[in-house]
Amino acid sequence: MAASTLLYIILFGVIALGAAVFFYFYRPQGSLRLRILLAGLRFVAIFALLILLLNPTFKQATYTTLKPKLALAVDNSASVAHLGYSDSVREILQEIQNSEDLAKRFDIDFYTLGATLETYDSLAFTENQTNISKALSGLYAIYKNENFAPVLITDGNANLGSNYVYTAKEQSQIPHYFIAVGDTTSYEDLSIDRVNVNKYAYLKNRFPVEVLVSYSGTSEVNTTLSIRKNGAVLFRETISLSKDEPARRVNTFLEASAIGTETYEVIVGELADEKNTANNAKRFGIEIIDQRSQILIVYSTLHPDLGTLKKAFESNQLRTVTLKKISEVKSVELDDYNLVVLFEPQRSFAELYSKLNRLNKNRFTLVGPAADRRFLNGIQDLYQLPLNNQTEGVQSVYNLSFSSFQLDDNDFSGFPPLEAPFGEIELTAAADVILNQRITGIETDNPLLAAVEAGGRRELVLFGTGIFKWRSQAFLDTRSFESFDVFIEKLAQFSASDTKRSRLQAEYERFYYGGSGIVIRSQFFDKNYVFDSGASLQFELKNADTGETYQSPMALTRTNYTATLPALEPGSYSFQILESGSNIRINGAFTVIEYNIENQVIQADFVKMKTAAADTEGMAVTIHELDLLIESLLEDERFIPVQRETIKNTPLLEFWWLLLIIAIAASAEWFIRKYNGLI
Repeated sequence: MAASTLLYIILFGVIALGAAVFFYFYRPQGSLRLRILLAGLRFVAIFALLILLLNPTFKQATYTTLKPKLALAVDNSASVAHLGYSDSVREILQEIQNSEDLAKRFDIDFYTLGATLETYDSLAFTENQTNISKALSGLYAIYKNENFAPVLITDGNANLGSNYVYTAKEQSQIPHYFIAVGDTTSYEDLSIDRVNVNKYAYLKNRFPVEVLVSYSGTSEVNTTLSIRKNGAVLFRETISLSKDEPARRVNTFLEASAIGTETYEVIVGELADEKNTANNAKRFGIEIIDQRSQILIVYSTLHPDLGTLKKAFESNQLRTVTLKKISEVKSVELDDYNLVVLFEPQRSFAELYSKLNRLNKNRFTLVGPAADRRFLNGIQDLYQLPLNNQTEGVQSVYNLSFSSFQLDDNDFSGFPPLEAPFGEIELTAAADVILNQRITGIETDNPLLAAVEAGGRRELVLFGTGIFKWRSQAFLDTRSFESFDVFIEKLAQFSASDTKRSRLQAEYERFYYGGSGIVIRSQFFDKNYVFDSGASLQFELKNADTGETYQSPMALTRTNYTATLPALEPGSYSFQILESGSNIRINGAFTVIEYNIENQVIQADFVKMKTAAADTEGMAVTIHELDLLIESLLEDERFIPVQRETIKNTPLLEFWWLLLIIAIAASAEWFIRKYNGLI
């Protein structure tokens, strides 16, 4: 308590005492004992009132011990069970949970890792993919600015995401610990590491196939690599591998002979004493089609968005993109394109607009600072732009009522702002707004991206430029351009299509690899083509080989209905989606290609774990050396509990106690005075 506060309390005591004495002893009434009692009550009431006004406080210190965090992530993938170590992992986990020494030194949090990092609930060892890099990144985000140590119980075999050695090295100030599950002995092994092939091929064309083969061992081996289809050998090559040349890249071309999904198998010959032969064969699929969508981008001025659009459109091999300046566009060639993109239209686009209107051609317009707004307001009747020639930075807000086509759950709200026309944009046609504008954190009804479908023509309008920054941000967030490219692909799919819109639509792939998650999406519209969120969609799946069926209602997710399928055996499947109320149905089919990525290994990748541990001054041990790891953690001076002092100002007396004292003292004084006839 401050000295000044103490002086104030003494002063208030003197004032309260003086007031009480003056009131009852200056002109005394009643006996001395009565006056002393009443003066005492008056003193208490006045003194408590003054203390209440002063509200004196004193500083109170509390001490808490902060333990370092131990983030234990357990590999829950199917490869652990395939290696036969599921019981060993449970025993290790139990031993760590029961360790009193670790509990005294650390706050231990438990997680499981597979394709994603999850809070620990139970271990089933059924995850079909392993992404150790993503699990580490998740731990970094959870324990940002905290003293923690990640401990991973894993076989070290990651089949998804980036190399976790580099992920760990980027956080080298954090020591990483690994408990290796599986056989750490190296065996002679041949494996097909990867098959690179396009998703689509065109009928009667030859498509490229790239096969990466690796060898671990000390000898020089000769083997045969072959590619087969339905048992027939389409390609064969003899390759040599050795300790000095442990990998080979084999390239060839295959002919696309029939429309539809085709399945191929790549096989490399087995070694005489090879223990793991599951990775000597790999299947892949490709969808063969007979046409390609053509997109023309017409621009008036050069801009980074042009290259971004071209890359995003061509991320789908079904599309080819041509970039042309407005002065280079010829009317005779417009019929060759399924979609025309108009970038920053100016008056020089007048003839092109006339030809597009005559052909009733689909288009995608991007309006930014270089566009001629007065010209656009006069040449089309879908929207009206403000005529101030000013721009502003705007961010996006997804319109939850958008339903013209299916979009993934992309969130661009935190992405860099686009440069958009300043002022209110008026949509003069029936448009379905995809994104609205958010200006300085305030959500508005001003459209940023809208879709229009009228008169047999489809059009998209983006009221802003700068989407090259969005593509860069998508890569920074996910280490991949895929989320942004898929978004642009959905826009192209809508605007480039001439297919009449159906009330019931389905979105799915023509083939899936075994072990990958399969989600079928659907949309249902009422007679006015407004998305119906109250529909009842039933999904029925049939295995074409066995005749077995699977039925499930589809769940509503934003503006989609989804059916998440269980793990499916390789084979051909057909499905039907039925809307119960209208009896409208749609059919589809896909193929599941045999491939279990978690069964491709028979040993732990101990070398990679030791490298990641060494780069971060951590430790990698086998399951039989758990005691060494625990001892190292307990003796490591980087993980010492710290004591934190918290100082807070605490009232000397709670205000309600003072109010109670004032009320009791004043009431008692009044009743005594009344009883003795002093009132």
